[in-house]
Amino acid sequence: MSALPTLPGFSNPVDGAQAVFRAVLDALSKPGIPVSLSALPPPLPAGDFSQGMMALAFTLCDSDTPLWLDEAADTPEVRHHLRFHCASPFAANPSNAAFAFIARPESMPRLRAFNQGKADFPDRSTTLIISTNLSERDGQAHELSGPGVKGSDHGSWQGFCASGLPTWFQEEWEANHVSYPLGVDIIFVDTRVDNSGAHQARLLGLPRTARVRVLSPAPKEHAPCM
Repeated sequence: MSALPTLPGFSNPVDGAQAVFRAVLDALSKPGIPVSLSALPPPLPAGDFSQGMMALAFTLCDSDTPLWLDEAADTPEVRHHLRFHCASPFAANPSNAAFAFIARPESMPRLRAFNQGKADFPDRSTTLIISTNLSERDGQAHELSGPGVKGSDHGSWQGFCASGLPTWFQEEWEANHVSYPLGVDIIFVDTRVDNSGAHQARLLGLPRTARVRVLSPAPKEHAPCM
Protein backbone atom coordinates (compact mmCIF):
# COMPACT_ATOMS: atom_id res chain seq x y z
CA MET A 1 0.00 0.00 0.00
CA SER A 2 1.50 3.34 -1.07
CA ALA A 3 2.11 6.08 1.46
CA LEU A 4 -0.31 8.98 1.51
CA PRO A 5 1.14 12.21 0.11
CA THR A 6 1.88 15.09 2.47
CA LEU A 7 0.21 18.22 1.14
CA PRO A 8 1.15 21.82 2.02
CA GLY A 9 -0.74 24.01 4.49
CA PHE A 10 -0.90 27.81 4.49
CA SER A 11 1.54 29.45 2.08
CA ASN A 12 2.60 31.60 5.05
CA PRO A 13 1.78 29.61 8.21
CA VAL A 14 2.14 32.47 10.72
CA ASP A 15 0.23 35.11 8.75
CA GLY A 16 -2.38 32.59 7.63
CA ALA A 17 -3.12 31.34 11.14
CA GLN A 18 -3.27 34.89 12.53
CA ALA A 19 -5.73 35.97 9.82
CA VAL A 20 -7.97 32.97 10.43
CA PHE A 21 -7.87 33.43 14.20
CA ARG A 22 -8.96 37.07 13.84
CA ALA A 23 -11.84 35.92 11.62
CA VAL A 24 -12.92 33.34 14.24
CA LEU A 25 -12.91 36.01 16.97
CA ASP A 26 -14.94 38.34 14.76
CA ALA A 27 -17.47 35.61 13.93
CA LEU A 28 -18.02 34.62 17.55
CA SER A 29 -18.16 38.20 18.84
CA LYS A 30 -20.70 39.23 16.16
CA PRO A 31 -23.06 36.24 15.96
CA GLY A 32 -25.03 35.86 12.75
CA ILE A 33 -22.73 38.05 10.62
CA PRO A 34 -20.71 36.17 7.96
CA VAL A 35 -16.96 36.85 8.10
CA SER A 36 -14.67 36.19 5.14
CA LEU A 37 -11.53 34.08 5.48
CA SER A 38 -8.59 35.81 3.81
CA ALA A 39 -6.25 32.80 4.06
CA LEU A 40 -6.95 29.27 2.84
CA PRO A 41 -4.68 26.24 2.44
CA PRO A 42 -4.70 24.29 -0.82
CA PRO A 43 -7.70 21.96 -1.21
CA LEU A 44 -7.47 18.23 -0.70
CA PRO A 45 -7.82 16.30 -3.99
CA ALA A 46 -11.16 14.80 -2.98
CA GLY A 47 -13.63 14.44 -0.12
CA ASP A 48 -15.91 16.61 1.97
CA PHE A 49 -13.32 18.21 4.26
CA SER A 50 -13.33 21.75 2.85
CA GLN A 51 -10.56 24.33 2.71
CA GLY A 52 -12.43 26.47 5.22
CA MET A 53 -12.59 23.58 7.68
CA MET A 54 -8.92 22.85 7.09
CA ALA A 55 -8.00 26.50 7.72
CA LEU A 56 -9.75 26.34 11.10
CA ALA A 57 -8.06 23.06 11.98
CA PHE A 58 -4.61 24.46 11.17
CA THR A 59 -5.34 27.53 13.31
CA LEU A 60 -7.18 26.14 16.33
CA CYS A 61 -5.93 22.58 16.75
CA ASP A 62 -2.73 21.16 18.21
CA SER A 63 -1.49 18.17 20.18
CA ASP A 64 -3.65 19.13 23.18
CA THR A 65 -6.97 19.31 21.29
CA PRO A 66 -8.62 15.96 20.47
CA LEU A 67 -10.59 16.05 17.21
CA TRP A 68 -13.76 14.22 16.24
CA LEU A 69 -14.66 13.79 12.57
CA ASP A 70 -18.07 12.83 11.24
CA GLU A 71 -18.26 9.98 8.75
CA ALA A 72 -18.15 12.27 5.70
CA ALA A 73 -15.05 14.10 6.95
CA ASP A 74 -13.23 11.04 8.28
CA THR A 75 -10.97 9.71 5.52
CA PRO A 76 -7.37 8.41 5.64
CA GLU A 77 -6.26 11.45 3.64
CA VAL A 78 -7.85 13.90 6.09
CA ARG A 79 -6.41 12.11 9.11
CA HIS A 80 -2.95 12.05 7.54
CA HIS A 81 -3.17 15.76 6.67
CA LEU A 82 -4.33 16.75 10.17
CA ARG A 83 -1.74 14.58 11.91
CA PHE A 84 1.05 16.19 9.89
CA HIS A 85 -0.05 19.82 10.26
CA CYS A 86 -1.77 19.81 13.67
CA ALA A 87 -0.46 16.72 15.52
CA SER A 88 -3.91 16.42 17.09
CA PRO A 89 -5.17 13.12 18.50
CA PHE A 90 -8.49 11.76 17.24
CA ALA A 91 -11.37 11.17 19.63
CA ALA A 92 -13.44 8.03 19.09
CA ASN A 93 -16.39 9.61 20.89
CA PRO A 94 -17.72 13.17 20.33
CA SER A 95 -17.96 13.69 24.09
CA ASN A 96 -14.14 13.58 24.27
CA ALA A 97 -13.50 16.12 21.50
CA ALA A 98 -12.25 19.68 21.84
CA PHE A 99 -13.24 20.31 18.22
CA ALA A 100 -15.71 18.39 16.08
CA PHE A 101 -15.62 18.70 12.29
CA ILE A 102 -18.97 17.98 10.65
CA ALA A 103 -19.14 17.83 6.86
CA ARG A 104 -22.78 16.67 6.66
CA PRO A 105 -24.85 18.29 9.40
CA GLU A 106 -28.07 16.50 8.43
CA SER A 107 -26.68 13.32 10.04
CA MET A 108 -24.71 14.87 12.91
CA PRO A 109 -25.07 13.65 16.52
CA ARG A 110 -27.33 15.52 18.93
CA LEU A 111 -25.67 18.51 20.57
CA ARG A 112 -25.83 16.84 23.96
CA ALA A 113 -23.57 14.07 22.63
CA PHE A 114 -20.62 16.50 22.65
CA ASN A 115 -18.58 17.67 25.63
CA GLN A 116 -20.65 20.25 27.52
CA GLY A 117 -17.80 21.46 29.72
CA LYS A 118 -17.75 21.49 33.52
CA ALA A 119 -18.90 24.10 36.01
CA ASP A 120 -15.30 25.04 36.88
CA PHE A 121 -14.06 24.72 33.27
CA PRO A 122 -16.93 25.60 30.88
CA ASP A 123 -14.41 26.53 28.18
CA ARG A 124 -13.45 22.86 27.83
CA SER A 125 -16.63 22.04 25.94
CA THR A 126 -16.61 21.01 22.28
CA THR A 127 -16.58 23.62 19.52
CA LEU A 128 -18.44 22.33 16.47
CA ILE A 129 -17.10 23.26 13.02
CA ILE A 130 -20.03 22.66 10.65
CA SER A 131 -19.90 22.84 6.86
CA THR A 132 -23.00 24.56 5.47
CA ASN A 133 -24.31 26.94 2.82
CA LEU A 134 -24.77 30.41 4.29
CA SER A 135 -26.48 31.95 1.27
CA GLU A 136 -28.88 29.25 0.03
CA ARG A 137 -32.22 31.05 0.15
CA ASP A 138 -34.28 27.89 -0.15
CA GLY A 139 -32.49 26.36 2.83
CA GLN A 140 -33.38 26.90 6.47
CA ALA A 141 -33.81 30.54 7.43
CA HIS A 142 -33.03 31.40 11.05
CA GLU A 143 -32.92 34.39 13.36
CA LEU A 144 -30.84 34.88 16.48
CA SER A 145 -30.53 37.28 19.36
CA GLY A 146 -28.19 37.67 22.30
CA PRO A 147 -24.90 39.32 23.32
CA GLY A 148 -23.08 40.81 20.34
CA VAL A 149 -26.13 40.67 18.06
CA LYS A 150 -26.98 44.10 16.71
CA GLY A 151 -30.26 45.39 18.13
CA SER A 152 -30.76 42.53 20.60
CA ASP A 153 -30.99 44.95 23.51
CA HIS A 154 -34.00 46.52 21.75
CA GLY A 155 -35.67 43.19 20.95
CA SER A 156 -34.36 42.82 17.40
CA TRP A 157 -33.30 39.52 15.84
CA GLN A 158 -30.48 38.99 13.31
CA GLY A 159 -31.31 36.85 10.29
CA PHE A 160 -29.03 34.20 8.82
CA CYS A 161 -29.32 31.08 6.69
CA ALA A 162 -27.66 27.69 7.19
CA SER A 163 -28.63 24.73 5.06
CA GLY A 164 -28.70 21.07 6.02
CA LEU A 165 -29.30 21.39 9.76
CA PRO A 166 -31.32 18.52 11.29
CA THR A 167 -34.97 19.06 12.23
CA TRP A 168 -34.15 18.83 15.94
CA PHE A 169 -31.57 21.64 15.83
CA GLN A 170 -33.65 24.48 17.30
CA GLU A 171 -34.94 22.40 20.22
CA GLU A 172 -31.44 21.15 21.05
CA TRP A 173 -29.93 24.61 20.64
CA GLU A 174 -32.47 26.12 23.05
CA ALA A 175 -31.47 23.52 25.66
CA ASN A 176 -27.82 24.30 24.91
CA HIS A 177 -28.46 28.02 25.42
CA VAL A 178 -30.34 27.49 28.69
CA SER A 179 -27.47 25.41 30.12
CA TYR A 180 -25.05 28.37 29.87
CA PRO A 181 -22.23 28.65 30.95
CA LEU A 182 -22.09 25.01 29.91
CA GLY A 183 -22.83 23.95 26.34
CA VAL A 184 -21.21 23.89 22.92
CA ASP A 185 -20.35 26.71 20.51
CA ILE A 186 -20.67 26.45 16.73
CA ILE A 187 -18.71 27.91 13.83
CA PHE A 188 -20.45 27.45 10.49
CA VAL A 189 -18.14 27.32 7.46
CA ASP A 190 -19.22 27.99 3.87
CA THR A 191 -16.53 27.14 1.29
CA ARG A 192 -17.12 27.60 -2.42
CA VAL A 193 -15.55 28.39 -5.79
CA ASP A 194 -16.74 31.67 -7.34
CA ASN A 195 -17.40 32.39 -11.01
CA SER A 196 -13.76 33.32 -11.58
CA GLY A 197 -12.56 29.99 -10.18
CA ALA A 198 -11.23 31.51 -6.97
CA HIS A 199 -11.75 29.62 -3.70
CA GLN A 200 -13.58 31.53 -0.98
CA ALA A 201 -14.76 30.75 2.53
CA ARG A 202 -16.91 32.49 5.12
CA LEU A 203 -17.55 31.85 8.80
CA LEU A 204 -20.62 32.48 10.92
CA GLY A 205 -20.39 32.20 14.69
CA LEU A 206 -23.09 30.80 16.95
CA PRO A 207 -21.92 31.03 20.59
CA ARG A 208 -23.91 29.33 23.33
CA THR A 209 -25.06 32.75 24.56
CA ALA A 210 -27.24 33.22 21.46
CA ARG A 211 -30.88 32.25 21.09
CA VAL A 212 -32.07 30.86 17.74
CA ARG A 213 -35.44 30.49 16.12
CA VAL A 214 -36.24 28.90 12.77
CA LEU A 215 -38.21 30.69 10.06
CA SER A 216 -39.62 28.03 7.77
CA PRO A 217 -40.61 29.19 5.29
CA ALA A 218 -39.08 32.62 5.72
CA PRO A 219 -41.62 35.49 5.71
CA LYS A 220 -41.30 37.61 2.57
CA GLU A 221 -40.48 40.73 4.56
CA HIS A 222 -37.38 39.01 5.96
CA ALA A 223 -34.14 38.56 4.05
CA PRO A 224 -32.34 36.28 6.53
CA CYS A 225 -29.66 34.88 4.21
CA MET A 226 -26.59 37.05 4.07
